[in-house]
Amino acid sequence: MDTTDHRAALARAYDHAADVVASVRPDQLGLPTPCPDFDVAALVDHLVGAGRRAVEIASGETPPTEEFPHVELAEAPARLRSAGSDARRAWREDARLGQETTMPWGETYTGRTLVDMYCAELVAHTWDLAAATGQRERLDQALANEALEAARAMLKPEYRDQMGPGSPFGAEVAVAPDAAPVDRFAGFMGRDPRWTEAANA
Repeated sequence: MDTTDHRAALARAYDHAADVVASVRPDQLGLPTPCPDFDVAALVDHLVGAGRRAVEIASGETPPTEEFPHVELAEAPARLRSAGSDARRAWREDARLGQETTMPWGETYTGRTLVDMYCAELVAHTWDLAAATGQRERLDQALANEALEAARAMLKPEYRDQMGPGSPFGAEVAVAPDAAPVDRFAGFMGRDPRWTEAANA
């Protein structure tokens, strides 16, 4: 049985995301990102919405099926930090890791898998945002290592390109064995660590 616990990494992922979002400029909101479904503005909305959903799930609420609402850029960092504080409390009980939740798309996961899923998601989209807005130097190498471990535990091969090319995860991108942790994580999540706006505009 998998006993790996990434709750502490999930909690750090919220603050890490908030740090990167806080340095996004309003004039960057329309820029493309490595995530094919989102520009910068939509990605900020998704980060905040996914972070809040992880809290709702841990609190025993039925995950909503509607799209995440728009969040003003100036409000997004505080919302992420608030959600992070709520997530720490909501996931605190060890018993929550063994409980099961059925997600809107019909699959059922244990709390442990959901912690891994949201840790990987928050860190991946923070990478997307940092790459799109010139903030790669802010990326947390240690957190990337933990997010990679979490992603390897939950990302099944059939999830790749399940909803179209690159969505929700693209094919793994090969990187050098001695690549930086953030690059190894990005590659596993189907991102090209060399992504630039100019090359993908």
